[in-house]
Amino acid sequence: MPPPALILGEALANRCSQVLYRCLEEVGSTKGALYLRTPNQGSFEVVSFYGWPRGTRPPVSIPEGHPLLVHTQRERRAYVVNDASDSPELAAFGQGGEWPRYLITPVYLTGEWVGLLIQRDRIKGGTFDVERDEPPTLAICGDLVEALREFRLYGASPRQEPPPPVLPISAIGPATGPAAGPMVAPVGPGAVPLGLPTASAIIDEVAPVAERLLPPVPMTNPPMRAPDIPVPAGGPSAQERMYGFPVGQDGYTALPWEPDRTLSAWVAPAPVNPERKRGMVPPEQRAFFWEIAGLLSQILSTAAVALWIDDPEEIRPILAYSTLPLSPDLQQQILAHATFHLPSVRQQDLRLITRVEMVESPTLNGAFATYMPLLLNETLHGHDLMLVFRQEDQSFSISEIEAIQQLGRILGLHMQEARLHERYHHAFLSVSHRILQSSEGRMPMLRPHSLATARLARDLALKLELTTEEVEAVSIAAILHDVGLLMLDPQMLSKPELNGEEMKKVRSHPELAAVFLKDLRFPFDVVKVIRHHHERWDGQGYPEGLRETGIPIGSRIIGLIEAYEVMTSGKGYRRPKGFRQVLAELENEAGAQFDPKVVAAFCQLMARKGEQG
Repeated sequence: MPPPALILGEALANRCSQVLYRCLEEVGSTKGALYLRTPNQGSFEVVSFYGWPRGTRPPVSIPEGHPLLVHTQRERRAYVVNDASDSPELAAFGQGGEWPRYLITPVYLTGEWVGLLIQRDRIKGGTFDVERDEPPTLAICGDLVEALREFRLYGASPRQEPPPPVLPISAIGPATGPAAGPMVAPVGPGAVPLGLPTASAIIDEVAPVAERLLPPVPMTNPPMRAPDIPVPAGGPSAQERMYGFPVGQDGYTALPWEPDRTLSAWVAPAPVNPERKRGMVPPEQRAFFWEIAGLLSQILSTAAVALWIDDPEEIRPILAYSTLPLSPDLQQQILAHATFHLPSVRQQDLRLITRVEMVESPTLNGAFATYMPLLLNETLHGHDLMLVFRQEDQSFSISEIEAIQQLGRILGLHMQEARLHERYHHAFLSVSHRILQSSEGRMPMLRPHSLATARLARDLALKLELTTEEVEAVSIAAILHDVGLLMLDPQMLSKPELNGEEMKKVRSHPELAAVFLKDLRFPFDVVKVIRHHHERWDGQGYPEGLRETGIPIGSRIIGLIEAYEVMTSGKGYRRPKGFRQVLAELENEAGAQFDPKVVAAFCQLMARKGEQG
């Protein structure tokens, strides 16, 4: 007859999960599994774990007498296995890793061995070290022991004599030496709190059926698996989730804090790319995240919600949403936590963009006591990550975790679509650059002028918080805005002065560009933006004499940037003008040649660039 499953109450299960995540935060272990001894049994059952690759999981049970337990009982303290090739008892824990490394720590309660903490694979690679990694691990085990005491999972039966005085947490195990007696067998459980079954009593909805460790067998034999158990279609009821199941009942879906629902499938981070420049989060992605974070803050108690969007070429800001203004210390904590989960990014390279719901409220001070990392999307170069923070020292409940995961999936799908949109944008940019490269023989200055215009035009479009489509249209149109000049006589364009007929031909270049590009079928209004980039705010421009907001916003941006670029570079046989002199001339033309709103935003943008050097 199989031993009874270990039953944990919801609060204790959440506490164990929260304690386990500290291994990631304080020790740097990318994987962790916490086992507790089944009362009145010698076996250990897994109660929480994180970080195992998608589709796998650690064994749900370690039977009494298994070599891993024998070795750990002999060590009686934390020990390291950095080369597991000679440790077949660890084979079942090495899934998903070519060179797994382990830090194994027994957990003692008043001299009794009640738990086993297995940590695996440090962040950024490297080996475990007992002198460095044991102290934070023992502190984590101490908090676990306090939780077990508080919830009375292990304790004396009412019919037994009162237990002996409690040993200090610092005692990591029984005394060693001649006076040390044999390890005391675990006593029967006291009042077990009502609650949920552990992972041994359920089946993961994504991973294959979990393995149970068997007594040692030749390594050539494949690991044995438990038989498939049918999963009821409806899953557990709300009452069953809260108050638990009869001992031994099985067949329910995974607890929400298991690895496929959290920061799972941790992969080796990409090396730091020194060429990554500071980027920006597109306005539509920002707006979507603010909505999701605001909804999340209404559903459950949160102090802040943060989002990191990974990009191989840019270091984008971290978005942080909060109901109340965050103090500088809390903002710094968000950056520190994010950096911990983003080994390929340095904290000094990160920026924070905050959105506060109640701006006039008092600033929120103190520290974050609890947080939950949630992996949204994994890419070749990294991952999108959402972090949910709260100040209360209170673990997230099952319903809260499910709400975070559901909204996280919605946000993750939006990020995937946005990333696909960016790929299309980069494809059109490549085509645009190829067109410019073909012009270098006839007009060598066209390409540098167009690229300089495009860089500033994109920055200005983002500054004005245009939609993603408008930003992309501006970026591509700015690269190709003068491509119509390639259809004119290059000798005519090289003249110092042009007569009326020649000037008329030059002024036709926006329309020539529109004809040249119409068959490319851009998904944005690129051709329209190019056609009207020489219109004026007062209606005195060409080719159609449009005025004010009748001119596409992208055309207004490119017209302004092109004027700035021409004046500062000295093109057209003119002497280059100074930075401040050009800005003053642009401000003088606001309301005449240029859109006043665009001029004001551009001056602010250039002032910031000047401050940054």
